[in-house]
Amino acid sequence: MKHANKRVGKIVDELFTFFLNIGAKNITINYQDQDLYHAINLDCDRPKGKEKELAKLKKYLKCEKSEEMEEFFWELAGESDVDTEITIVGMMCDEKKLSITDDRIEIKLKRYK
Repeated sequence: MKHANKRVGKIVDELFTFFLNIGAKNITINYQDQDLYHAINLDCDRPKGKEKELAKLKKYLKCEKSEEMEEFFWELAGESDVDTEITIVGMMCDEKKLSITDDRIEIKLKRYK
């Protein structure tokens, strides 16, 4: 697929920007290039008082992958000065796992090649 590495970079950029914007202070992102998929894992502290933003994150990560929408919108990810495009992350990933505890947030994403 054309632009595969750029698309993975956009996913990482959107996640990192989202968590910076809600006040996370300790963010770790791990990327692995596996034979069949790209794995992106994020772990960060949970900022207090951001329930509304975390509810949006849950909602958008639950959406099904949409290759048609991804093809049209992926280049727009990371280009907005007003808001993150976290909605695009859900459309670009095949598997999504989100864990939110009182003090940590962990996201595990897979994007098949």
